[in-house]
Amino acid sequence: MNVKMTNSISPFEYVSILISIILGLGITQILSSFSELLYNYKLVKFYWPQTIWLVFILFLHVQDWFVTYKLKDKMAWSLPELVFVLLYPITIFTAAKMLFPTNKQEEQYDMQKYYFDQFQIIFSLIALSILLSILFNIFFLSGTILEQVPLILFLGIIVTISLKKYNNELIHKILALSILASSIFSVFLEQNVWIIK
Repeated sequence: MNVKMTNSISPFEYVSILISIILGLGITQILSSFSELLYNYKLVKFYWPQTIWLVFILFLHVQDWFVTYKLKDKMAWSLPELVFVLLYPITIFTAAKMLFPTNKQEEQYDMQKYYFDQFQIIFSLIALSILLSILFNIFFLSGTILEQVPLILFLGIIVTISLKKYNNELIHKILALSILASSIFSVFLEQNVWIIK
């Protein structure tokens, strides 16, 4: 009796395993690091704009998981395509890692001071992730340049604040609140993104 073996996994499923691992690591990084700060809450002075960035980057991880599913019908993947698609979760994972102090002694620091010491690197990573998102939308999801205008504006703001080294606390608070409002608004505006079927 000749049994014919069939491939039980699609190219997308195979590729999505690696994407999911990186996204899972990023989410784990955020949740474990924040939990550790909460555990040491007596030593830590929290800074709410940093917390909003934490929520936003967690949101980006979940959003990428949803958006990547749109590629489920792609039947062939080249190495450059895979590397490009992996760059976004790698970038937001790195941004998530940069949001938190890495050694136990630093956890006594004021999170406001830590945020302003690190924001240029974090913003550079966020800028890279926005650029990757724009390119992904155009080349993988057939989006138009016009549809990318909000992301292009966001990219301009983030790059400007990072390059000019704006340490004005009011600017960072306004930006954090704007990001929070935009994220909430986008969930309602783009409900088709938040469906897996």
